[in-house]
Amino acid sequence: MRLTPTVRSGLVLLASVMLLYAAVFSLWTWRGKSRALRLAASKAEHLHYDIVELSLTFADASLDESFQAAPPRFVVTRGTETLTTIAGIREMTARRIAPGLWTARWPVPWNAPPGEYRPALLGRPDLDERLASAPFRISRRTPKPMPKGFVVATLESVMPLSSMKVKGPDGSMTDWRGLLDWAKYVGADAFWMLGGQTPGLGKDEIWMKTNLELIPKVAEECKKRGLQFGVYAMFSLTMSKAVLSGYEYGLEIKDGQPVVTRAISLRDNKRLSDVAAFLKPYADDPNVDWVGLDYIRNALGGYELVDDFVAEMPGVTVPSEWRRLTRNERMVWLARKKIMRRDMHFVEAWEWWRARRAALIVKEIKARLGGKALWAFTLTWEKGWHHGQDPVMMNDAGVDIDALMFYEADKPQYGAMMKSWNEYVKRGDVQVLPGDIFDWGLHQKDAAGPGEFGRRMKSAITGVYGDGPARGVFYHDVARLLWGRLGTWGTRGWADEAAKISRFVKSQPDPEKTR
Repeated sequence: MRLTPTVRSGLVLLASVMLLYAAVFSLWTWRGKSRALRLAASKAEHLHYDIVELSLTFADASLDESFQAAPPRFVVTRGTETLTTIAGIREMTARRIAPGLWTARWPVPWNAPPGEYRPALLGRPDLDERLASAPFRISRRTPKPMPKGFVVATLESVMPLSSMKVKGPDGSMTDWRGLLDWAKYVGADAFWMLGGQTPGLGKDEIWMKTNLELIPKVAEECKKRGLQFGVYAMFSLTMSKAVLSGYEYGLEIKDGQPVVTRAISLRDNKRLSDVAAFLKPYADDPNVDWVGLDYIRNALGGYELVDDFVAEMPGVTVPSEWRRLTRNERMVWLARKKIMRRDMHFVEAWEWWRARRAALIVKEIKARLGGKALWAFTLTWEKGWHHGQDPVMMNDAGVDIDALMFYEADKPQYGAMMKSWNEYVKRGDVQVLPGDIFDWGLHQKDAAGPGEFGRRMKSAITGVYGDGPARGVFYHDVARLLWGRLGTWGTRGWADEAAKISRFVKSQPDPEKTR
């Protein structure tokens, strides 16, 4: 069909108009995109050991230039509240990473409530209509459930099981199996024993091998007796001043100089691999119910971590001459800042960052061990923070039971610790197992002897959480129960008190079932 000149000219006009509209629409869309700003976290969900990476992105060159004169400032809000997080951080000044990319970092607050959080841009109301702010979530990992009334007896000894003689509860002499007789006597549901202690007896031998061949037999015997079984390794602390080759050790400051400690540094990746490799066969053994970790902290020193800490932790201010200082001088600076405790924001930053580092170690070990239930021991001073541990971070990292070591404290200290834990955690935050030690000396040789042991344990059961009783307890350790400092009460007196505690914790109501 031939088109008339009139029709052809009409079609040309229509096409021209359409092209014009398309060009105008494209220009409008491009201009809109070039004017849009987006403020968001690097990922949608975070756990309590995370540092939230916030980014402001846009394609407006003139705005980028103006921000170079006055950098953007961010805050994080929850509902209508602007939050202050670790080390007093409230407002964050972003830094330019690339044209149209400005970032800041926000450490998740201690035990932050789960839910939605949103970053906001401060001081630029003129950009409100152009800015899209994306929320992020803080969540909790759900641990493997612990049975109600769960009682554990531990063994922290590498004395040879093969030659061990134990007088059982019935008065008869037996071998290492007598340890399990006493575990059953005190009402335990599980027996957790030390397996991984460093160093071994030979030169540069990593693990003490005394009992390693017998551990699978102990696991089998526990299974026969209806006891759950667990084996644990010490991560950081070693039992010798001799330095093993291949490891980086933690450094302490003495007389203004760094000295090597007995603790392997938290930054040593070889240690992480060695501990994971040690525990893996037990994690794969069906007779082993639990694997565990102790000393997941810089047990001694820790000042070798100074450069990692300063580089990673937001809110840390260093002296103007920092780059001219030697590494030793930087470690001395950190030690003085921490020990003097005049800058409590700095102290909090150090405690939070070390707890994060410990949690990341646990996370990696858990990943290498697969799905086996994992516990860890936590020192209880200042909720664990004083030693670089946080139970909530540990939970998120993969710890299913956090065994809280409520010992080496006098009565006032014990009461203060219990108050701080009660105010900090609830049953839904973290699964804890409070514990105390069979040792009269560590109860200040109280006249009540094991009665004081019982009083403290019952206090921990009813008071460690802010909203209900603990679901279990642990007793540390069976070797001390048999051969430790027990006063005139002896093994039977302390064991009888532990049995009473076991009955007490098993009788506690379960708030979840009574609601």
